[in-house]
Amino acid sequence: MRDTIRALASVRGRAVISFILAGSLALLLAGTPANSFAVSKRQKLNIKKLNMTVGSEFRLRVYNLKKKQKTTFTSTNDSVASVDSAGTGRKCALIRAVGIGTARIRVVIRKGKKVVRRLKCRIRVSPSGVSIKFIKRTVHMPTDASLRLETIIKPNTSMEQPVFESDNPDVATVNSRGIVTALSPGSANITATLLSADLTAVCTVIVSEDGTVSPSPGKRFHKWNLEPLENTDTETN
Repeated sequence: MRDTIRALASVRGRAVISFILAGSLALLLAGTPANSFAVSKRQKLNIKKLNMTVGSEFRLRVYNLKKKQKTTFTSTNDSVASVDSAGTGRKCALIRAVGIGTARIRVVIRKGKKVVRRLKCRIRVSPSGVSIKFIKRTVHMPTDASLRLETIIKPNTSMEQPVFESDNPDVATVNSRGIVTALSPGSANITATLLSADLTAVCTVIVSEDGTVSPSPGKRFHKWNLEPLENTDTETN
């Protein structure tokens, strides 16, 4: 009987201790701000690699910068890419493409004299484009199809990307990569522009239900192919 009483007392004692600990923990959590448990986000750049053309600019930005933290932006090659952080605030700097080549933009984040984090961005500068043209000036497409329009930019070493635009988005739309989507029958002119020299090229997109067209008797054109196919019709005597 005594053993039973001792066992019950032991169990009751453990239960009381557990109840006290749980209450203490609840009080502790209630007095702690919710943001104290939030995971601190690390500082990072808005981009790690960047292709630029001579004369272009880009704003490099640091995210998740904390209070009292300061940044220093430097370039490993000022003759390729220069850095201007004056007037841009402590979170960003203006990158200017000066000459052809590669450079790294180094960002040092400090809090007082202590270095908190080091970041870097690779910059590749190529010459601006001097000419642009589409591989095909006319393209036939069926509705609900997509096709990427290829351009030729000279010099071949230029990394400049053209800006695409459709003059009839109800018929065909185009995105920033030159991918055209045919929406309804009709025609649309897709323009590719090199902003550095204001050079343009135009490709006409003709949309039909099945993507075929017969511009003249005796010739047949297959969708996706601008070259006429052999006429398989045979003459009867």
